[in-house]
Amino acid sequence: MRSALAILLLPLIVDVHAAAPAIGGCPVFPANNYWNTPIDTLPVHASSAAWVNTIGASRSLHPDWGNVLSDNFGIPFVAVTASQPQVPIVFDPQGYQDESDAGPMPIPANAPIEGGPASDGDRHVIVVETTNCRLYELYYAFPQNDGSWKVYSSAKYDLRSNALRTAGWTSADAAGLAIFPGLVRYDEVAAGEIAHAIRFTAASIWGRNNGAPYYLWPARHWSGSSTDSSRPPMGARFRLKSAFDISRFDARTQVILRAMKKYGLVLADAGSNWYFQGVSDARWPDVVFDDLKSIAGGNFEVVDTSSMQVDPNTAEARQSSTAAAINVQGLWWRSPANSESGWGINFAHQGTTLFATWFTYDSDGSQMWLVATAPSTGANVYSGSLLRTTGPPFSAAAWDASLVSSTSVGTATFTFTDANNGTFAYTVNGISQSKPITREIVGSPVPTCVIGETFAPSTNYTDLWWRSPANSESGWGVNLTHHGGTIFASWFTYDATGKGMWLVATAPLVSLGPAAGQGIYAGALYRTTGPAFNASPWNASQVVPTQVGTATFAFTDFFTGNFSYTVNGISQSKPIVREVFATPTSTCN
Repeated sequence: MRSALAILLLPLIVDVHAAAPAIGGCPVFPANNYWNTPIDTLPVHASSAAWVNTIGASRSLHPDWGNVLSDNFGIPFVAVTASQPQVPIVFDPQGYQDESDAGPMPIPANAPIEGGPASDGDRHVIVVETTNCRLYELYYAFPQNDGSWKVYSSAKYDLRSNALRTAGWTSADAAGLAIFPGLVRYDEVAAGEIAHAIRFTAASIWGRNNGAPYYLWPARHWSGSSTDSSRPPMGARFRLKSAFDISRFDARTQVILRAMKKYGLVLADAGSNWYFQGVSDARWPDVVFDDLKSIAGGNFEVVDTSSMQVDPNTAEARQSSTAAAINVQGLWWRSPANSESGWGINFAHQGTTLFATWFTYDSDGSQMWLVATAPSTGANVYSGSLLRTTGPPFSAAAWDASLVSSTSVGTATFTFTDANNGTFAYTVNGISQSKPITREIVGSPVPTCVIGETFAPSTNYTDLWWRSPANSESGWGVNLTHHGGTIFASWFTYDATGKGMWLVATAPLVSLGPAAGQGIYAGALYRTTGPAFNASPWNASQVVPTQVGTATFAFTDFFTGNFSYTVNGISQSKPIVREVFATPTSTCN
């Protein structure tokens, strides 16, 4: 059987501006680059509150540049032409030569260094070559007597391209991104608009998940080894909340705050909390710094940018005319949350089709599960027939798929307003109802899922699974919702009489294997009875769960595993694999 995901087409209501930010006649990456794409209409990320609180909701912003040039605050840069001599780049043995771009590079001997010539900090050096529109960035850079530069790492970029660095490579920043496109420059403020996101740092970073490095597109690299999901990862994008009143601030401060609302902030390096970077300039007035330092981090929220991604290996971002479907794969229930605890609906999304598994109760309170294959019938709308199925008992030693029989009992329509909310309208045996639904959260963080694209790396089991090899036991399946260190499993199968039976388990992580994707999750299996699907009002006190056994999911990687269970004294173990019923499939991270 197949399960479906409620897919949601949310326009990225963005301006496709005529031109990208520019320097010396060169674009600072194309107009459709990630840095240059507005995010003011994108949904809030499910981990927003946790990540903001980790950085510090009460901690103030810190503009990390100044107006006294001799103080050497900020990150300076220099513009050169093609006539600038190319010089060797020499790598410090303690650096990252294997993740760097080799020289020579057009770095002047007197190129400004972050923190000044005597700095013991990051010592970034940024050079923009305006003849060929190339950007060069160095980390921990020291000029040598022979004209070369000794560095920890080096990176170069074509400012007219959306190309990203190799996945897993750092740059002059921990996230593997360019620094220059995220700097605040006075000329932009004087012109009245900063048309790009702003680079910032945080002290506590989520660096590993399920044994693998963790970062969000378009970041290419992680920071640290923490597995704490309450910390933000590299590449997380924040924005100033739309309701924040900026009218009381200086006009120049307002330019920066409008950019924070429209384009947001990108977590690009480990450092002090809420420090965001710019270029020092004597023209900056003190009032701008004072204004910015008065704003607390709690006025920001994290943005779910998954729908922007065109391809994991490019920084091209979808614009309004090419907006993609927002994926809502996972477990949903009646909205508001907990208002009808006891039933739920799992969505899986592949291609333009949703497969839904609805776990509810018949008129006598006994279990009933219905499925629907629901192709897209319009923007944000998916419809299909609801089927009720009978089949072999879950414990059948030799599975006979010919015993699986489905009967149409009605129709289902799913309409979504955003990535976390929608409406479920159905007719079952002549009874019609409509209910608001919302995503059910079983742990933190909630994964982001995309359709037909891949994250680097994939680290989540949220999907519809069935017996391996595929089609070997068609007729049953298990939906896994993987949030943080917990899997919520919804197993739809058949009892000894062949009637539909569903069991659920909350299975925390027991242990991780040595390789990415290897993990064991285990928990008790419950069978429930409850109010009829059409009960109005819903009486949650009638939902009675009874433990009938245990379930263990042991994964060999992110695509294969083993499902072992004991139900009413009967123990079995079956290999499982993700079910693919259409292409492209969904990937969650």
